[in-house]
Amino acid sequence: MLRKILHPLYALYQIVFAWWVVLLLTELTSLAILVFGKYLKIKNGDYYPAVIWCRLSCIIFLIPVKIVDRDKYVQKDKKYVFVANHQGIFDVFVLYGYMKKNFKWIMKDSLRKIPLLGKACAETEHIFVNRTTPQKDLLRKAMSVIKGGKSMTIFAEGTRCDDGKLGAFKKGAFVIANMTQTPVVPIAIEGSYDILPKGCWCLHWSKVKVTYHAPIECKGRDSENVEYMLTETRAAIAKTLNEE
Repeated sequence: MLRKILHPLYALYQIVFAWWVVLLLTELTSLAILVFGKYLKIKNGDYYPAVIWCRLSCIIFLIPVKIVDRDKYVQKDKKYVFVANHQGIFDVFVLYGYMKKNFKWIMKDSLRKIPLLGKACAETEHIFVNRTTPQKDLLRKAMSVIKGGKSMTIFAEGTRCDDGKLGAFKKGAFVIANMTQTPVVPIAIEGSYDILPKGCWCLHWSKVKVTYHAPIECKGRDSENVEYMLTETRAAIAKTLNEE
């Protein structure tokens, strides 16, 4: 009830202040990634500017983020394929900003068109895909990232949900994990959908909770291993979301 009463003030705060500051931060972050990560090749120069940007964006939009069991299941010196549900635009901020792990995204090709940010992502090993991208090209790029020592993060549904409910999972993330024999870490995101439901133009205030689950180790290299990891990952996320 209180949230509905205060929403007009929150909307005004966004229009007058928050969106402008975050847009400026986005461009400055993109420049920093290109300079430090691409051209000067400073270690993690493409990573820390993005982490700061994501955390500041959550702070500026007054979004509280709660992280559960990340340090319990994610080891500093180990590579993973992180697989998360996709509720909304803030999933990117809460994952990149609070994971404490340098990783690369598989993202929609349309994001390449965002000024500076698209170029920064393209120049620092993030992988763009569209419906015509050959699977072999996607797998080759993802395997190169993992063999190079980085983790991958993938939204298994392929797109953000329409109604806040968990959708069907695509196999791509699990094929990558299978081919590289990399453990899969399921991540359940709650509350992000309420921030910007599809069809809305203004953010709504909501808490976001991000729950990490125990890594799912590969059991072989065949199609049964892919199905096993997909089923176990979706079950872990569904249980957290109470959608079993």
